[in-house]
Amino acid sequence: MNITLLIKSAALLILTSFLFSMQLFVPTDHDVYDFLERQSTRGYIPEFMNDTKPLQRDEIAEWLVKISELENELHRVDRELLNYYLSEYRYELTDLRHPCLGDTSDSRLGFSSWKNYSHDMRSMFNDDIFKEQNHIYIHESENNTIWVDTDFRVRGEGKNSTLRFVDQLGAYASIQAGEHLALFVDGYFFHQYVPDDWPDPADEFNGNWLNIGGDIDGIATWDRSQAYANISGKFGVLTIAHHPVNWGNSLNSVILSDNATSFGSLRWSKRFKHFKYSYLHGSLMMPTYSSLGDDGRYYIPKYLAAHRIEIMFTPRFHVNFSEMITYGGEDRIPEITYLVPIIFLWPSEHALGDRDNKMIALEAELFPFNGLRLYGSVFLDELVFGQIFNDFWANKYALQAGFQWSPRSLPADLILEATAVHPWTYVHHFSFGSYTHHGKELGFFAGPNTQLISGKLNYDLSAKHSLSLSYNSLFEGADSVLVGDTMYPLGGDVNQDDYERFRDLDHETTWLMGDITRTTSIKLDWIYRWKNQISFLTSCEWRNIQGQSDIYYSIQLNLNY
Repeated sequence: MNITLLIKSAALLILTSFLFSMQLFVPTDHDVYDFLERQSTRGYIPEFMNDTKPLQRDEIAEWLVKISELENELHRVDRELLNYYLSEYRYELTDLRHPCLGDTSDSRLGFSSWKNYSHDMRSMFNDDIFKEQNHIYIHESENNTIWVDTDFRVRGEGKNSTLRFVDQLGAYASIQAGEHLALFVDGYFFHQYVPDDWPDPADEFNGNWLNIGGDIDGIATWDRSQAYANISGKFGVLTIAHHPVNWGNSLNSVILSDNATSFGSLRWSKRFKHFKYSYLHGSLMMPTYSSLGDDGRYYIPKYLAAHRIEIMFTPRFHVNFSEMITYGGEDRIPEITYLVPIIFLWPSEHALGDRDNKMIALEAELFPFNGLRLYGSVFLDELVFGQIFNDFWANKYALQAGFQWSPRSLPADLILEATAVHPWTYVHHFSFGSYTHHGKELGFFAGPNTQLISGKLNYDLSAKHSLSLSYNSLFEGADSVLVGDTMYPLGGDVNQDDYERFRDLDHETTWLMGDITRTTSIKLDWIYRWKNQISFLTSCEWRNIQGQSDIYYSIQLNLNY
């Protein structure tokens, strides 16, 4: 019997009781979330709450087990995908050891001998995707587990006739120490060739320290490390992390997006039968340092306090409520009040002098029938109720609505979404109050003074081949306007100061201010999971900005060992 059949057999026996579950996070960009959202939309697991990510491995395994009970109702391709995802949860769903470990050995290092190394190289080019991945180092004994992997990516990409390359080399370690402590750390180094007529950073660059023209002319480099420690128990999960987080039920979150640069935070979450509660307190960075002296650069302290509750009123109707506070200032330390996980932040900010930037968000999901998910979000940064239906500058809010169609008869999802972010949303008088980290938006990726219509069609030809067709039409208002000889901000840049606005426009602030730039794009992605540890990603995109069209294309190799 192969490993997948063993896992499925064990899963059906143990249901939601796991043998040695791991409290490691599943990355926010992992495609298993899309698979689970598809099955939730179809009505197989409507109680699935997927709007606060990342989830832990044992949670993902639990939902895969529930889907496996309905395997005969799934489309053939979805059954293949289910087996593919289940193969990575052998640790949670069986008492089997990793296939590479012998009967007597608890550890294995891939390059410790020629026998191990040659076996791993053969496996890399021969193992099918339904087999559990190898690791360069494995240790599994009782409740202690260590997996160490290397990760390599290289991509050649083009813009019209201009070509460049991007590569990524890194390693990561996943550790389960006992029953309650999980640790993760990674480290990556990036190279990018920067041609003169295409200087934009690659997609992998996300607000890190960029070094251009260092040792080699025309080559940009940067590095990145993320890590976390999870302590789990009946009290929930307590986390200290520098690791992505995503709050939202949409393609492009307006609340807390994993497109933002990662920041350090303390987190706590607890899942109950009908709701889930999440809290975090993070340390943010200002866009620039405020002074430079003998002690180096000084950055004004800046923090984020936030909490969130996801409520399942019925399996077909979910509601989420979030509160966020950004605060800081010269020599300000974290506020004890904001460190209380369950306190309401809005009245607490008033009690602390009404000097911080408070925000709230409300989301809802409705599954009217199997195969359809309706969702929407309202993000309120500031609102003057007496001016709520007027074009008032201080009506700082974002609206978002969309639907997902996932028919049971096709291995496909269609998602359509509309987003509008009013000027001055996320902006504050003081930089330490703006909803940013390193000067980049924590919420909607395009910032304020924008509107976006987006669509995405995912179609899985098989477990190995997946296609994704996406469409985006982005309208961006101007950041500033020239009045006489003075340039005034229009609230299109999160790093602007709203006290410097042109006050004659206070009652004429519409959804899009200033000259409007439209960007339209159509992109096709093809993922080919060739082998267990090797995959390819091919992309082609047409992008038009104000009548100027460009063609982007790329092919990428991903190798994990």
